Parts: sequence; C-alpha cells; structure tokens
Amino acid sequence: MRFVRGWELLKKSFFVIAFVIIFFLSGCGTKAKKVKDPFVYIKEQLNKLESYTATANVELYNNKIESKYTVMQFYKKGKLRLEVLDENGSIDKIIVYDGKRSYVYFARVNQVFVAENTQEIPLYSMITSFIKNYNSGGEIEKGEIDKFYLITVPILDKNVFMYKEQMAFSKKNLIPEELTIFDINNNIFSRITYKDFKYNPEIDDKLFTKDSVTTLAANFLDSSAIEIDVKEVYKYCGLNPVMPVYLPQGFKLLNVLVNVNENNGVIFVYTSGKNLIEIFETVVDKSEITNEKGFFLKEGVYYKEKDNGKKEYTTMVNGLQIRITVTGDVDGEEILKVIKSLRWKTRGTFNVW
Repeated sequence: MRFVRGWELLKKSFFVIAFVIIFFLSGCGTKAKKVKDPFVYIKEQLNKLESYTATANVELYNNKIESKYTVMQFYKKGKLRLEVLDENGSIDKIIVYDGKRSYVYFARVNQVFVAENTQEIPLYSMITSFIKNYNSGGEIEKGEIDKFYLITVPILDKNVFMYKEQMAFSKKNLIPEELTIFDINNNIFSRITYKDFKYNPEIDDKLFTKDSVTTLAANFLDSSAIEIDVKEVYKYCGLNPVMPVYLPQGFKLLNVLVNVNENNGVIFVYTSGKNLIEIFETVVDKSEITNEKGFFLKEGVYYKEKDNGKKEYTTMVNGLQIRITVTGDVDGEEILKVIKSLRWKTRGTFNVW
C-alpha cells in the first residue's frame, strides 16, 4: 500500500513539475518574441508612399534673418502641387508639376510661368525629397529622443547651406512630423513642421494640371459637388441656367459643379488669379430669398459679408435664385454688372468664356 501511495504521489509531483516547466518555457517564449524595429517599419512605409498631403510650416534661418511661410503640399506618383502662403496667409505662389513641366503662378503679378523641369520648385521642403536622399545616400545616423525617432541623411545636391537633414518621426504613429536642414557647419538652415499629414490618400488628378495653377485647391475642389460639362446642366439639375454676358477683366470659367447638398443647384466657378466668383443657381420659392438676405443693395439685390470675409450677393432672375459668392478683391459695382448681364441660355447654346 505504501508503495502504491508513493507511486501516486510521485506521479502527481511529476505532473506539477511538468506544468511549471511548460508554463515557464511559454512565458520565456512570450518575452523573447521580437518586436519589429521601428526604423525598419518607417523605411518600409516611406518606400510604399505613392501619395500624400500635408501642411508644411517652413522657417528659414539665413545670416540671422528669419523668414516664415506655409506650404500646402500635394504629391501623387511623381506629380506635385505646392501652394505657398505668406505669413499673413495670402497666396504668394502656386506651383504645379505635371510630370513633364512646372507651372508657377505668381500672385503678385498675376502671371503663370512655364518651365521644362522642377528647378523652380522648393523641393527641399517635401517629404519625398527626404525619401530620395535616404534611399540614395543612406543614413548618417539614427536615434531617438522623448517623442521622436530621428533619422539623419546626407543631401544629394548639397551645398554650404543645405548639407544634411534630419527627419523626426512620431513615436505614437511613426509619421513624419519635423524636418531640420543643417548647413555645412551644422547650424540650422531650415526647420519644417508637418501638420495634417495623410499617407497615400486619393487625390484628384486635376490638381496637377495647368488649368488649376491659379486657384487654391480648397476652392478648386468641393467634396459636396460633382463636376459636369457646361452642356449637361439641364440633365443633372433640371433647369436652364442663366450665364453672365459680362465678366470683370481677367475672369474665365474654371468649372461647372452640381451641389448635391443644395437641391442639385448648379455652380459656375470663375477665376482670375487669387480672386474667385461662384455663381450658384437653384429653383426656390420666391419668398425664400428674403430669409437669407443681408441688407437690400439695389434693384432686387441683397448683400451680406460672411464671417470668413467672403461677400455674398443674392437675387432672383427668371425664376431662379442666384447667389454670387466672391472671394478676394472684386469691386461690388463689377458684381452688379455681372448680375445685370445674366441671360437665360437654352440647352445646347452655352458659351464658355
């Protein structure tokens, strides 16, 4: 009996020891499991980047003179668009590269210049420029600080002002947040901070065309609107629109949109440099116009200035409510001339200015 009991006790002890050993080994296995190197992941993500958008706040330090500006960046498979704003948020220039030519719009002179390459483009502020230098030149060093992983690379087309650059990637989501460019003496030449970075988003190809270079992307694109041909207005909106015979000097028709959020009304967008005229037309009850009016201007036209600085003119023409929104510096008398010149176009007889 003692032998049997001893044997049973020995078996129980064996199972307990075996369980402890298995538990210990499995625990060790969990601890020994390797986590992917963040620097490896960062490089993989950079090499898979096909498009991105970001707002880049640029600071330049040259001979102790500091300057600042903002660049709205759009990149898609070799094509790019940069909207450069001054410290006051006004357009300085817009640059579009369609893969073959660069179109540079200078707002101050209201002119577009064409180049056969990218020499007019401040590529150093772009994330894709860092990627090119990283892949071609390799890394000088990598490390980390409190909130960032840091990668320093040589600049391929280096000079005394731009000798090397260091990108800081957020430890939280491993996206690029700040690029610092050093001169040959290791002094800071430029610091670029990226905000609202989006990795591989869908970007409309029309942002990379010559036709879009005189207009901010925010004005050129409208997520609640569908772009149509001017001859398709009746098909999509069920109305025969009125169009201006008169336009202020320099304005031309940019595009025609259907606003799906406002009774499928039609929007004619006219641009001249940084100035924008949007003519929105829809069918409403005549009494509705008085609900949204500002103050009475003249001859059935109401006017109000919106909080964002845009000016809005509302009237009725041929049973259509007409709302004209003006962005930029356009004289009110010019808008009244536009309204007075609105004519009803029959289907198939549209003119494009």
